[in-house]
Amino acid sequence: MNDKRTIPPETLRLTNRQNRELKLRDQRSQILKMDSETALDALQDAPSPATLIQSFPDQDLYFLMHRIGPSDFIPVLSLAASDQWEYILDVEVWDGDRLDTRIMTRAFDLLFQADPERFLRWIIMEKPDYFEFYLSRHMEILIREHDEVPPDDFDGYMTLDDKFYFRFPEEKQADDSDEDDAISDEDMPLSEEIQASELIDAMVRKLADMDLSVFHGLMLETMNVLPAETEEEQFRLKTIRLAEKGFLPFHEAIGIYQPTALKALRKRPKTQVYSLDTFDPDLPLPPQSFTQFLDGENLFVHALARVPSGFMITLESELAALINKVISADRIKVRDTETLSKIIRKTSAFLSLGLESILQERISLEAAADLIQTYYLEDLFRTGSRAGIQLKTAVSSWYSHSFIQKQNLPLSFLGETFLGVMGGLLLDRPLYFDNYQTGELYRHFASLTDIRTTRKAIDQIMGIDGLLARLNPDITSFKKGVLTYKSLILTLWAKNRLALAPDLTPIDTDLFKPFFTQLFAKDPNVPTSDTGTDQTAPVLKPAKDIRSEDLILWAAQATGMDLPLPVKELLKELINEIREEYAEIHPDRIDPRFMPHFLLKRA
Repeated sequence: MNDKRTIPPETLRLTNRQNRELKLRDQRSQILKMDSETALDALQDAPSPATLIQSFPDQDLYFLMHRIGPSDFIPVLSLAASDQWEYILDVEVWDGDRLDTRIMTRAFDLLFQADPERFLRWIIMEKPDYFEFYLSRHMEILIREHDEVPPDDFDGYMTLDDKFYFRFPEEKQADDSDEDDAISDEDMPLSEEIQASELIDAMVRKLADMDLSVFHGLMLETMNVLPAETEEEQFRLKTIRLAEKGFLPFHEAIGIYQPTALKALRKRPKTQVYSLDTFDPDLPLPPQSFTQFLDGENLFVHALARVPSGFMITLESELAALINKVISADRIKVRDTETLSKIIRKTSAFLSLGLESILQERISLEAAADLIQTYYLEDLFRTGSRAGIQLKTAVSSWYSHSFIQKQNLPLSFLGETFLGVMGGLLLDRPLYFDNYQTGELYRHFASLTDIRTTRKAIDQIMGIDGLLARLNPDITSFKKGVLTYKSLILTLWAKNRLALAPDLTPIDTDLFKPFFTQLFAKDPNVPTSDTGTDQTAPVLKPAKDIRSEDLILWAAQATGMDLPLPVKELLKELINEIREEYAEIHPDRIDPRFMPHFLLKRA
């Protein structure tokens, strides 16, 4: 018989704490899914609003602040914990390794409005150097001795005690104005714009009212602050705090894209499954703001639904740390739903590609769910990164000594589709050229299908480049028209069949008409019904694809090599493209302006 009297008090306390944390977790999850107005009401109307607000992971509260609006969020910030305030400063006020004093003004103003006395006590006791650095960038301070008569140049100064005089120089304000021009409100939408002088004046007057001796000490220390050393030390401390949450310094976080070979994947240790019933309430639960964006049609998202619920809390922590590394590596600030959604889509795309790269032809949701539980998500992410980087490496290595590069031809020479493929692969982080098939011009590689499609395009690009290198056309002979690999190859083919000079000067339209007519003539070797029509008239669908065979034959003879399969397929596609574009055009109505596939002389 189970009786509460037989259960040790420590177990009861632990169970109660677990239940309380799980209840708060459910509340936070619901609030993060609400619209901004409803979420704000839910926070303020909670039975214990301070307990609920302070239970939020720093990232979730920060995300919620920007979702609701910083100005409307001030009542919530007044109940937030000091660590949550510090996180807001850590992620907002730094521009690389430098403190941005304009953003500091807006952040300080927000927290000062939330709770003036508490903010001043906290910033002076916990972050005095940080605060003094800010004041030193905006104030000039002088001390008047008790027996000294105020000089005339004290007229521009203010004083609260006739001892410490301070002012806000015009040149400092001019510097702030320059920063306003450089940084838009969208970069830091924390609060309404306020001048640093207004905020500092309000803060120091409030501090003097609270404790005049503390005010004296602050002024004295501000006069002697060393800005460069203070900024360096604050950056070091900020880096340590953010690293504990997964936001590694850029030079470390960038390693998340380092390719990982399949044989180097690390397996998880065989330990007891971490479940909601046995978690330690002293350990913070992972952020939940990202979970609502884990959707989409990819293998990782679908496989995640097959992972046992007892393992999910461990996985959520791991996924949050991974997403934070990606945010650090990409050097972005997540303030809105759209930015967070993009980062999560990118992370899930890499994870999905990593799963497919391991499974290859054995892809199934059950197998993918097993891999998620077997290997660390970071290694799966790097495996997905490896697939895209391999394509980029192959293209970069080839392009440096390609015919196109040697001839100084622009990438537009490859045509729209191949230009898109090359443009995506030559980026620092290779992207898949989607061409708006899913609504985006470029997106991250998310499946083996993306890799194979791009690989096929690369093989064709390299094959065409090799074909052109063997043809070795005189590029300097090109003077007019649109030069692409298509117009170059087709023009040389047409000139060969018309017994013209093998250069890139435009073909006379009258000389081109017989060749154009033959492009769409029926195969004379294939019997056709006698319809009484002119056999030389254009026909939409030839009985046999003899034109692509002739183009391939010419290319093989001109280069003296057996064409690789990707090149043969591309030449066939080129003939099909010509047929679709020009099959219904009568030879007498040829207009060089609308036939970019050939270099033709305009009348």
